[in-house]
Amino acid sequence: MRFDNAQTKKWIPFLYFFLTMASILAILYIIFFQDEFNQGKLWYVIPLCLLITLGIVYSTAKYFEFDSDGNVLTFINKGLFISNFINYREQRAEFPKEKLKRYRIQNYIVFCKLYIYVKSKSNKTKRLQFNISLLSSRKRKALKQSLDKVLKHNNAVS
Repeated sequence: MRFDNAQTKKWIPFLYFFLTMASILAILYIIFFQDEFNQGKLWYVIPLCLLITLGIVYSTAKYFEFDSDGNVLTFINKGLFISNFINYREQRAEFPKEKLKRYRIQNYIVFCKLYIYVKSKSNKTKRLQFNISLLSSRKRKALKQSLDKVLKHNNAVS
């Protein structure tokens, strides 16, 4: 089974642009009309909230690709904005299906993570984590089914 979150990849740059421009415009508005905002400090919260939202979107919006065809499991996580030019946020894991020990999907308020536990060469368990926040619920269900199938096969062989 092979899938990714390429459809959500299309609207993330627009969201970056919108949040950045809204933050800049809000800051400029406050700077130019500063004498009107001396009484109300609440206006300073608006650009701060926009910048915090931009930071959350930047840290959680990642491209995710999963491939379980053949004898190898492949997980790829990379950034969405400038990773076409510089792949500084790419995280990749490829390992045989037999090395998968277990997995866990953790849902947080703002994002969702996939934790993969893999047996290493020295028979220790290594934990890998991938951001699957932009993966649709249907694809998360398919991911769970595929990983459950691999674990079931591994337990039957052992």
